Formats: sequence, C-alpha cells, structure tokens
Amino acid sequence: MSKEKANSVRKHWEQHGTKQLKMSRRPAVDSSNSNLVADAEIAQNIRKRMSHLAEVLELLHKIYFENTDLYGDRFLAFVGNEVVREWPWKDFPFISEAALELLEECDSYSDITGKLPFEVKNKATREVFKKLRYEHWTPISFFRDVFHSHEPLDKSTYYHLLVNFYRVVWITREEDDLLNKKHRSWRPSDTYAELGINIVPHEAWSAIAEDSPE
Repeated sequence: MSKEKANSVRKHWEQHGTKQLKMSRRPAVDSSNSNLVADAEIAQNIRKRMSHLAEVLELLHKIYFENTDLYGDRFLAFVGNEVVREWPWKDFPFISEAALELLEECDSYSDITGKLPFEVKNKATREVFKKLRYEHWTPISFFRDVFHSHEPLDKSTYYHLLVNFYRVVWITREEDDLLNKKHRSWRPSDTYAELGINIVPHEAWSAIAEDSPE
C-alpha cells in the first residue's frame, strides 16, 4: 500500500469517526432472532475461527523463528496472552461431573455447557458460579511455548492443536486446588484423569474434534 493510500485511509477515518463496538453480542452467525443457534452450529462456527487462528499462528511462528533476537520473550507472551487467549468467540465451555452435581443441587438451573459466563442469566446458576472455577484444560503457556520449542509449524498442525487441546472447563474449587498443587502452568494431557476430574463430553464438540479435514 502506497503512502498516498495510507494518507487517504487516515483522512477517511477522520471524516467518518470511530465505530462503536458491541463487544458482548455474539456474531450474527451464532444467533437467530436474538436467540442462540443450536450447539452444533456454534461448534461449526468455532471450528472456522480455530482455522483462522491457526493461520495467524503459522505466520506469527515464522516471524518469531526468523526474528527471535529482534523480539525476545515479549513476543511469546504476546502470542499466549493476546492472540490465543483473546481470539474472539472460540470458547465452548465444558463442565466437570463434580461441577454439574453442584448445579443439579439447585431447584432450577440452566445448562452452561457451550455458553460463555455472561450468557448465563439464571440467578440460581450464577450463584453456583461462586463455587466454581473457569479453567483452561491446557495451560495457555503450552501454545506460547510451541514457538520456542519447535521450528515453524503449518496451519494444519496448529488447527489440530487448537481443536484437540484448547478447551475451557467449569470445575469446582476443590478440583482447581488439586490442579494448582503440582500442575498450575505445566499440565500433561492426562492430568485431569489422574486427579479424578471427569469432564462431561458434548456431542456437538466431539463431532468437530473427530471430523477434522484441515
């Protein structure tokens, strides 16, 4: 893009002002007439977002690999905290069996699987949140450290890493304490099973993980 074009873009912004962002609303493809679409459709949309994120990670990994001395560790922190953690609308929250038991003790509760915290409106359910923790199944540091530990990976590899290992789950405080004793930032994939933390599977997401042609 030329300097003239850049100046034109700046002038256009000055003439039209800033866009008012609606951060808490789901994208249009995730909703229909103000209601969420089916979990299977949301999972498919997340799959597309994971694919886009994988494409970005492929590029960033190449940049880091070729310019490690230029950026240092701050680049790795940026990848983990800003790119992977903050990539929009990719979370499909799961729940542990113990956390589900706490919810079922309520007179009325809403299913929170696949829903982001702000989307849960039921008061009894939100009250139980005080006894739960919203946790990454695989620590974000894993995705950051891939850049440091491996030569550049392709989009397909990153896609499979995200679909199979990026996960957020609702667990109890007690389960969270178990994780934090030895596995706060370094967590082998079998840690949950070894600690007896059982995650309730979800058909919509299982179909995504199994059918991954990327």
